[in-house]
Order: sequence, then structure tokens, then C-alpha cells
Amino acid sequence: MKRVIRGVALLLFVLFFAAGLRPESSAYDIDAFAHLPMMDEGRRKPVDTFARNLLTVLSGKSSLRTEAGERLSANEWLLDALAGREAALDHRVLRITQLDLLHQLGLEKRSRFRYSYRELMPALPALEKAAQAAGKKDSRDRDLYDREAIKLANRLALFQISLSAFEDPRLIPADQLFPAIQRYMDLEKRSIPLVVPPLQEGAGWRPLMSSLSAAHPAMQALAEENQIEVHPLALRWGSLLAAYALEEPTHFRDALTGYQLTMEREAPDLLKYLRFEVAFNRINAFVKSAALYLIVALLSCVGWLLRREGLLYWARRLLVWTAVPHTLALIARSLLSGYPPVTNLYSSAIFIGWGAVIMGILLEGSFKKRPSGMGSLVGGITGFLTLLIAHFLAGEGDTLEQMRAVLDTRFWLATHVTTITLGYMATFIAGVAGIFYILVGLASRRLDETTVKEMDRILYGTTAFALLLSFVGTVLGGLWADDSWGRFWGWDPKENGALLIVTWCAIMLHARWGRLVATRGFAVMAVFGNVVTAWSWFGVNQLSIGLHSYGFTDSASFWLLVFCLSQVAICLMGLLPRRFWKSGIPPVK
Repeated sequence: MKRVIRGVALLLFVLFFAAGLRPESSAYDIDAFAHLPMMDEGRRKPVDTFARNLLTVLSGKSSLRTEAGERLSANEWLLDALAGREAALDHRVLRITQLDLLHQLGLEKRSRFRYSYRELMPALPALEKAAQAAGKKDSRDRDLYDREAIKLANRLALFQISLSAFEDPRLIPADQLFPAIQRYMDLEKRSIPLVVPPLQEGAGWRPLMSSLSAAHPAMQALAEENQIEVHPLALRWGSLLAAYALEEPTHFRDALTGYQLTMEREAPDLLKYLRFEVAFNRINAFVKSAALYLIVALLSCVGWLLRREGLLYWARRLLVWTAVPHTLALIARSLLSGYPPVTNLYSSAIFIGWGAVIMGILLEGSFKKRPSGMGSLVGGITGFLTLLIAHFLAGEGDTLEQMRAVLDTRFWLATHVTTITLGYMATFIAGVAGIFYILVGLASRRLDETTVKEMDRILYGTTAFALLLSFVGTVLGGLWADDSWGRFWGWDPKENGALLIVTWCAIMLHARWGRLVATRGFAVMAVFGNVVTAWSWFGVNQLSIGLHSYGFTDSASFWLLVFCLSQVAICLMGLLPRRFWKSGIPPVK
């Protein structure tokens, strides 16, 4: 019976991840459209990735629901917009949460804070004025209203740039274009999406509208003068958009079929990895893994507090199972990007989560057949929180972006960045274990002498591991700096942040070796290590200064402050006198 239960559970686990692989059902062949190749932000990608990224940047979600309650995928929404359907103007895809900005734009607060382009049209002059005023201020003097105005202006400009690359001004006439669109392109260096692939060696990707214009009778003389050839795939693109606009599914599918046959015959290499990337997008492994890690954490917590080995057993098994798709998704990202696992803040978050889960599995394995719950608990909590952070970071755009030239070196990305990120992971593992120690000690009588020794061993081992990785990673970073910038150390904010982690881990270990703190004091120091590590990981990017400032995220400042304050509060709880603790806390000798 146990084998049957395990088999059923494993089957449900596999179906949970495989469910997303089902093709989109529609009268139009949306699945084939999702696999069309394009060039955007310097990377070849399928239309599916472009549609998901664009919709996520605008609305925070990769799908939407219409006023009638119908669910539209990102690909269907993109087709509505590109084909110039009037319904595209009424889709509520622009997320605006700042109440003062809503009032300034003449919009009313609603439950999901999402608004349509048609609703925003009358307020474009007001938004332009607010964005201009905010742009004249120093970044440090901008308040929340200013930042949200600039963010909305950039998103709106991004939307209009994307549409202008595909269609003539039918959906958005020239007099309704957001005035900041040209400035956005100049400041952000945003290139328009290119969907007409090269069919000859040495040729480049081309924008759709310029390619279609060459086929227009009025433009043929000019095209011949400038030696612009009519591209057959551009005509296919124009045909499928026209068929979708006129609601002719048969002609839409015919245009897609002709496009696919031409690509397979003329440029099959351009289709490489596209189907793989679409499947990767649809499985959505990181979001699903985050949900399962939360279940692992809850099972471990309840099982450990109530001493239920059955719950601890299933928590350990689910942790191991979930680590498999998490690992495969990391490998898939590396194959698609051509880089090692960690290249930006998003990838560092999912990699830290993966490292924490592997560490948790190793901790559980050290207890042989009897699960302790500690490894599953810290692995589940850290895995869930880091993947949750990654989910919010995904709203900034393509997470498989191309590296900046100064960072585009696979050797140092595979050595320094990976090592220092694993150092972050180890300090967070120690911090999570410290949080659990303090909260359980205050709220329950579960901390006996055996448990305290077990927790002390975890805290000490992970801190020592964090010191080793952080020190080696910092030295490797200095070598990379010498190779890239000609100096080993320059007191850059990111370099100082890395040094802080090394210094704090060393202080913790010396305090323990010198008997200045016992297990409780060491746990409090481990919790404060979360603040030090969060500053090095995210905080230095918020300064927008230094050679390492590549990951500024406007929304991160508030949550970073909340996180740091919560960790300080837990440290203060850990310092409460012994009479406030329900558990007797014997010092480890």
C-alpha cells in the first residue's frame, strides 16, 4: 500500500509540471504562432517569450482576463494588439497602483489596479507632464509618485514601440502616440523588435513594417533605388496579421504553414531551441517549485513540532522530488542563454534557492533513514522565498537578457559569480535556521538539549561553509576586476558588500570559538547575517553607483527595508531574557 501511495503521489507530481505543455486551443493556430522566431534585445527568441515578457512588464501577469471573464494567453493578447483589433484597446493590461498618480490621470481605484489603453488615452498629456517633471529631478529626490510616473511612462512607451514595429498606425494614430516614445528610445537604447529573419548568409534581421513597405506599389521605385528586396517572410507575416484582423482562421493557418515551410527550407538553424524555449515557458518550473517548497516547509514545521515522522518523511521526499525540475530548469536556462547559471539578479535568486534546497537534502541525508526535518525546513523556506523574489524580479523584462560587454566572460561567471552566490546561499541557510531556533524557543517547549545540539551543528557548519565560499568568491572577484578594469580592489559598493559578508562570518566564528556566545547568541548573529547578505545582494544595486551597479530594481528598496527591519526585530526577540522563553535553552558545551 505504501508503494501504491508513493506511486500515485509521484504521478500527480509529474502531471503537475507536465500540465502546462498542452498547446493553446483556438480556432487560430496560436501554438504555431507562438513558435515563430524573432530578434529582441539582442537575442533570438520565440514570439511566445516576447509576448509573455511584454505582458508581464505591463500588467505583472503572463495572461489576462477580459471583461467577459474570458482568459486570454499572452500570445492571443499580442495578436489582438498587432492585428489592430479594437478590442486590444479595452484589455486591462496597464497596472497602476499609486493612488495619487491615478487621481492625477483621472482614473478611479479598482480592485486589481489594471487599466486599458483606451482609458489612459485622455490622460496622456497629464502623464507626459508628470514624467517630465519627475525626470528633471535627481533620482535621490524623487518620491513614490515621481518613480511611478516614470515607470508608467516607460511601460507605455515600450508598448507603443512594440506595436510600431509590427503595424501601420491603425490601432494607435500618430496624434495619440505617447510623446516620450523617442526619448525613451534614446535614453534606454531600446531597439525595436525584429521579426523578419535573414534567409541569406551575411544578412540581418529586419523590422516588419519597413519590409512590408517595400512591397507597396507606391514604394517600389524607392525600394529599387535603395536596393531593398521584398522579403517573402515579411509578406507571410503581413498575411497572417491581416487574416487575424479580418477574423479568417483558414487564411491565418495557411499563412503560418507557408512561413514554417519557408523557414524549414531556407533557414532551419534559426528554429533551433525555439520549441524547447516555448516548452520551458509553459512548464513554468520555478513558480511551481516555489509552491511545492512552501508545502515542504509547512509539512516540516508541523511534523517537527508535533513529532510526526510521517509528515517529516513526506516533506523530505517532496523536497527531493522538487529539486529535480528545479535543477533541470536551471540547466535549461543555461542552454538557452549560453551562459553559466548566474548572470543577473533573477538568476541569482533561483540559483540561491537551488543551492539551499541541495544543502537541505544533504542535511536530511546526514540523519540516515530517520528524517530530522531541519534540512527540509530550511531548504523549503529558503527555496520558497528566493523563488518568490525571482518571480517578482521577472516583471522587469526578459530574464535571459544578454550580458553587458564588461561582464561577458563565461570563465569568471562560472567561477566568481557562482561561488559568491553559493556564499549568499549558505549565509541565508544559517539565518533561516537561526530564525527557526528563536521563534520555536520563544513559542514552544520543543527545544530540548538534543535539538539544541542539532541546531548548533547546522548553524556552525553552514556559517563555516559561508565563510569559505564568500572569501574564495571575493578573491576571485578581485582577480576578475584586475582582468577587466586593471585593479584588484577599488572599494566599490559591491566589493565592500562582499567584504562585509566575509567579515561578519569571521566575527561569528571567532565569537563562538572564544565562548563569547552560545547557541542562542550564535543564532541571533546568524539572523543579522541575513541583513548583511541582503545588503550585499540587493542593497548595493539600489545605490545606482559603482562599476557593479547593473541590477537596479526600483521596487526592491521598500521590500529590502521591510526585510531588514523584520530581521532586526527577530534579533531583538532572540535577546529577550530567558524568563520569556518557553523552552529551556541549555548552552552547548
